[in-house]
Amino acid sequence: MDRAELKNTLREESSSSIKAIHPTFFQEVADYVKELEEEIAEINNPRSVESKMLEDELQSAMTDVEVIFIRRLKKTIVSATTTAFSNRPPQDINKLLPEERRVYDAVLSTINTSRQELLEPILDPQAVGRLKGKNRQIPTAKPTEEIADKNRMSEGPEQDYRELTATTETAMNSREKEAIGKSNINEEFVVVRILENLPTFKAMDNRNYTLRAEDVVVLPALNAKGLVKRNVAQMITNN
Repeated sequence: MDRAELKNTLREESSSSIKAIHPTFFQEVADYVKELEEEIAEINNPRSVESKMLEDELQSAMTDVEVIFIRRLKKTIVSATTTAFSNRPPQDINKLLPEERRVYDAVLSTINTSRQELLEPILDPQAVGRLKGKNRQIPTAKPTEEIADKNRMSEGPEQDYRELTATTETAMNSREKEAIGKSNINEEFVVVRILENLPTFKAMDNRNYTLRAEDVVVLPALNAKGLVKRNVAQMITNN
């Protein structure tokens, strides 16, 4: 694994379709990140040009793999939702990693279970009778109401599915943008251990942090130094 291969995977994952990746992809990225960390530790001079270049590569790698994970997770959830409402598994389902397939199966199972427990007893009068212990009469709709009901049945689920998909994508896109934004920060990041509970604050990377005692977190150097000066944090990496 190197920077070029990671960037290439990131570009491929920008498409809406699920792409096949090597089963050990995330492990290879983990090894790559560990190698960079070890090289930075050996240099032991954060101010050197080489160290800064490696630090930039490290931050870029961590951001890229997070975005890749988010994009694949988003496509996995959307695929499971599509299957639940269409009963047609996507053709590229076999391109998911085993861990991603478990997410797909869990989401699909949860949707189907919820539908059986909440929706089917309403749509199936016999099921309602079994649940209530007696047959419940379903009011006969007037002709105009019946037409309206048919229209809602034909358009409603499809429209709601589109809204559900859009909501899922919006939430995942928000997290993806946050991860991408972190790669554009020029501030140096350091690792600190928090010594006491802190109120929520916005750091130089425009992210909100709510930290508690004994938390170990990566912070922009300027914020980290400020916490250390206040004796509420302890520097773990050299700065």
